[in-house]
Amino acid sequence: VCSARVDIRSGDLYWLATAYPLTPVLHLSCSRTHVPCRDGTGCVAQEYLCDGEKDCADGSDEDGCAQLCNTPGHPAPCQSNEYPCGLGSCLNASLVCNGRQDCADGSDEGGNCSVPCQRSCTHLCYPSPQGPRCWCGPGYRLAPDGLSCMDIDECTEWGKGACSQTCLNAPGSYSCGCLPGYLLEPDGHTCKLTGPEPKLLVAVQSEVLSYGLRSGHEEVVLATDKDRVVFSLDYDLVERKVFWMDLATESIRWQDLSSGKKGTLVKGVRSDCIAVDWLGRNLYWTDGVAGQVLATRLGAAWQGIPEYTVVMDGDLDQPHSLVLQPLAGLMYWSEVGSHSRLMEASMDGSWRHVLLAQGLGWPTALALDLPTQRIFWLDEKLGSVGSARLDGSSVKVLKLHWVQSPFAAAVCEGQLYWSERKTWSVQQVDKASGKNRTVLLKRHGQPHGLQVPSWGAPSTNGCAKSNGGCAQLCLPNP
Repeated sequence: VCSARVDIRSGDLYWLATAYPLTPVLHLSCSRTHVPCRDGTGCVAQEYLCDGEKDCADGSDEDGCAQLCNTPGHPAPCQSNEYPCGLGSCLNASLVCNGRQDCADGSDEGGNCSVPCQRSCTHLCYPSPQGPRCWCGPGYRLAPDGLSCMDIDECTEWGKGACSQTCLNAPGSYSCGCLPGYLLEPDGHTCKLTGPEPKLLVAVQSEVLSYGLRSGHEEVVLATDKDRVVFSLDYDLVERKVFWMDLATESIRWQDLSSGKKGTLVKGVRSDCIAVDWLGRNLYWTDGVAGQVLATRLGAAWQGIPEYTVVMDGDLDQPHSLVLQPLAGLMYWSEVGSHSRLMEASMDGSWRHVLLAQGLGWPTALALDLPTQRIFWLDEKLGSVGSARLDGSSVKVLKLHWVQSPFAAAVCEGQLYWSERKTWSVQQVDKASGKNRTVLLKRHGQPHGLQVPSWGAPSTNGCAKSNGGCAQLCLPNP
């Protein structure tokens, strides 16, 4: 006799298997990227195993880790310059056969410790209870021949765990670097933005708040009528204008943060997401009901006649969240219809193709992280945070139970930010591990649009100069 249930909050699948003598046993099924805790109460991401923090309620994700090297997220046997003790710990090779029992079980002494080293080791030779052995220095591992040493490419093997942006491998070591506009922190791994403090723009009911990501300073930068809701929003870096979707009037409006001047860009539209091409001077939006992506000029002024164009139409299955990469002339969007997927196309609508179509529920919030060339999404149905390279490879998914009803997301430096409608909050987590969750803002009202304005590297696209030679709308193509 079997019955099953799905925990809607976490997305985990449970089933009861009743066997003689009619004793029900609760089982837990985890996704392929997660492993079950020993007590069967939940699942944790594989990256959380042996990372020094107890993520399972019973702490079973940290059991049996003594024999593993202390590389976060990358468990491995003892390194080639270490000796494996009998109880699973690792000992520096220079302490083996030194006349003192440094392993708790004494396995580093005795045996063949007295046999002299006469092997042709390329690095070092140490005596051991099993006889002379070749050892390698830090940053190297022993080759299959047991004599020579091979360099460890930390940049490849550790991935983003080595450096937050660029990584350069060297013999026995590696070094981290930063892209233009960033500065390497004293830890030698983390890159921080140079220049003014990065700020988070958040739409909460009828207001737009600015939140300093380092100082925590808050201020209201835009306020509309109390009966209106600032829905999706984006920011024009060039003219310091905030654009937002006003559902009450079915219009896209704007306000200059310097002068306070306001205006209406276009009317008669409904959209879950708008996105500004600050380089090509256009604004894009999705229409999930019509299955379209549309665009208009940032300098357009409403005069009673719609002035916009349909960029994509046809087989779009409820397009929802939309993000742009103006420097490359590309756009990415999520579809949440009968078959959820992530899509990519040129900003003129050509070269459309599927980026990801597996393992998605309702990817309702997208964000680009250009320094690492990854796209992030928050999945409302699965309660997870996912990311992939911009070519759709290297997919990583973390189930986080506090992801409940995400609306918009943004990435800045090492953090992922998103707005939660169900808990009326704006939250952040470490973008790589999903840990260190913090509630930044919690207001009496639902947060919606969210953005971290930041410049890309100095560049241009085909529409940036003289509107690309077009009389009206210019849409860039890589």
